[in-house]
Amino acid sequence: MSVRKIIALLAVSLTAVAGVALYVGTASAARQGRGSVTMTVQSGTLDVLAAPCGGRPLVVDLANSGSQGAYVDVFITPERPLVTSHDVISTYVPPNDNVVLRAQVSAPLGSAGGTHDVSLRLGPRGPRQEAAVTVTPKPSGPGANLALGGPVSASSTHGNFHVCGGVDGNANSDDWSTRTGWNDGTRAVFPDTYTVAFGGPQPIDRIVLYTLDSVRYPAARNGLRDFDVQVLGNGGEWTTVSRVRGNTKGRLEFSPDPVVSTTSVRVVALASNSGDYSRIVELEVYQDS
Repeated sequence: MSVRKIIALLAVSLTAVAGVALYVGTASAARQGRGSVTMTVQSGTLDVLAAPCGGRPLVVDLANSGSQGAYVDVFITPERPLVTSHDVISTYVPPNDNVVLRAQVSAPLGSAGGTHDVSLRLGPRGPRQEAAVTVTPKPSGPGANLALGGPVSASSTHGNFHVCGGVDGNANSDDWSTRTGWNDGTRAVFPDTYTVAFGGPQPIDRIVLYTLDSVRYPAARNGLRDFDVQVLGNGGEWTTVSRVRGNTKGRLEFSPDPVVSTTSVRVVALASNSGDYSRIVELEVYQDS
């Protein structure tokens, strides 16, 4: 797989911080006589939410200071309960150039909080270096945003987005399409659904929906226009707790009356102000009491 495909597959939000050089030169590169490669971790300490959508990228920079290209392997070994998207990434680093690699680090739902390490090694015999990862349990109980981190599903998702974008904790429309948000994948075809599950019945006091609303993309032109907010009943049927028509706002809040207990909440998008796609920046579900 090419470097471009690897990066495209693993592309996620990145906040770069100063890294620490881990290893200069690899055994495999030295044997092949193809340059001197330095591996630098750019991610710093990662904060991971123990939820299906709570993973974060471990970002590694490979810099080749030599005059010849090098084929190198980065071996990645997570400490339990951490899980990584790759256990090894192989790539070519051109001469006097660098390549950025990303591997997703996550923790399964239900994992306890704590700090754990991910071991990285450049080449089969290179020295090990540890990257610290802090795991935070998924929030629950009064005051918690039960939707944060999912699990979440959708009727479809546009190729430039990720289904997790609507429950990642980022409700800022200015980050739309670059670091957050969900966009359906069927242009001008409605309805579209976006569903978050809780794993068991939860009392729901309040639901907050953010649709696209920014200076460049105002809600009156690009946000959801007509939609229903629904909860899943004990018999598997969906019940509408709020119907919205002709919306032009970017943030809407709903309080079921009486408070309902449910395992899932979904938004059924019936029309958008742009007429093309359904767009949700963030869906929040709260148990306030």
